[in-house]
Amino acid sequence: MPTRKSEAIWIESRQRWQIKVQMDGTRRTFTSSKPGRKGKIAAEQQADLWLINNTIGETTKCSVLLDRYFDHVKQTTSQGNWRPISMHIEAHIRPVLGEKKISQVNENMLQSVIDRAYQLGLAARTLRNIKSTLMAWIKFCRKERVTTLHPEDLSIPNGAKKSSRTVADPQELKTLFTSDETTWRGGLRPDWYIHAYRLAVLTGLRPGELMGLRWVDVRKNRISIRQSLNDYKEFTPGKNENAQRDIVLSGLAADEINQQREMLKQAGVISVYVFPRPNAECTTQDTYRSFWKRYREHNGIKPITPYEMRHTFVSVNKEMPEGLKKLIVGHSEDMDTEGIYGHEMEGDRQAAAEYSDAAFRKILGL
Repeated sequence: MPTRKSEAIWIESRQRWQIKVQMDGTRRTFTSSKPGRKGKIAAEQQADLWLINNTIGETTKCSVLLDRYFDHVKQTTSQGNWRPISMHIEAHIRPVLGEKKISQVNENMLQSVIDRAYQLGLAARTLRNIKSTLMAWIKFCRKERVTTLHPEDLSIPNGAKKSSRTVADPQELKTLFTSDETTWRGGLRPDWYIHAYRLAVLTGLRPGELMGLRWVDVRKNRISIRQSLNDYKEFTPGKNENAQRDIVLSGLAADEINQQREMLKQAGVISVYVFPRPNAECTTQDTYRSFWKRYREHNGIKPITPYEMRHTFVSVNKEMPEGLKKLIVGHSEDMDTEGIYGHEMEGDRQAAAEYSDAAFRKILGL
């Protein structure tokens, strides 16, 4: 622990105790309005705690390093990213490692975090996310030069339950592509987002990518995914490094884009977004989900989430080579899917579009 050379002094004009401390060129002031010796001690304790938390070494407690890592994540990423990381830290990592010194942490201790979460019954996908947070935190600690640990064998228990996925069956797909009717305030009307629903299953786009799609991203039979709107109404570059991608549209998908353009024109809506709200503003994911739920229930489609439309695309395109499929859906390289990424060859995107078009036309009887 660093030695504090100063003491708190009473500032009569402000009726408070005050102490100033400095560490590595950073100066901080701590105060307490409590009168008497208790106030002096309270101000000095705040200063001591700050000095401890900003003195990093091999004997530093993991709780301090977890706080520093989370502060870094919160300052440099979106809310949609740091909120789940906060949950991983507070619910799973801190209870196991918080009181340990970083010099004591080994790979078995990190594995115990995952194993504890497994015992709580969490799904394999959640366990993978906790593992990712652990790995990122340890990398942060290496950059702080307080550990040399490089965990290589962290694993997800074989018994971890897989997340269930619901996809649309052929009859439900036929309903989706033949009915645009929904209920609205007790009456029937065409669904405002019908072409978004259809494009979702035809391309495997994530809901946030649909909401973030702009007309400048559409060029003839190709769309460019450059941003995504998360649940906190923040635009982000996407879920992973492969999220930003270009997609050659199948014939059916290109038709939906053209029909969406015509629908907006007929409604007199001018917007930078392909799937805006009726007032031309960007659609939130909450709005999109509520419209889809109303449409789904009206048309007798089983409970499928907007994200599961993406799973429907993957399910329909079972015969498409995995490498081509990844070009469209934008999976990260470590996704648990068949095959591995190879170098993209000329014409791959066009080939993927043709595979997809044939698969959907077969189901829809076109």
